[in-house]
Amino acid sequence: MNRGDRHHAWATHQVLAARQQRAKIAVPEAVVGEAFTQLRYGRRVSPRTDESVALTVFRLVDSTPDLFEVRPARRGTHQRAREILAQYIDQSFSYVDAVVFTAVDDDPTVDQILTVDGRDFSIYRFAHSVEIIVP
Repeated sequence: MNRGDRHHAWATHQVLAARQQRAKIAVPEAVVGEAFTQLRYGRRVSPRTDESVALTVFRLVDSTPDLFEVRPARRGTHQRAREILAQYIDQSFSYVDAVVFTAVDDDPTVDQILTVDGRDFSIYRFAHSVEIIVP
């Protein structure tokens, strides 16, 4: 959303490539929520009085179901995320990171993760082989 972001070109390229290949990008609900929060309250992105940029996340995801698949948390996700955070207490994983780890572990068909946070995602040991794609 922010053309000035250092990862904007990379992210745009990833979305366009997925669209070209007719591949869906699975997005856990918690990630959509975190994106909204970052866009809504991130001072570099939009003034706090203007929620329109943040709401664009929902419009983008909702209007392109052929590209984005929003995945609700499964039963037990919260508990498993807490267990991951306790197991990796010496790491700087966020709760949303742990929710993503759980979602990927639950679906062996997920074989790639797009993230700007490559360090955290390369430390976690997934239940199956996963390629971490970073800028």
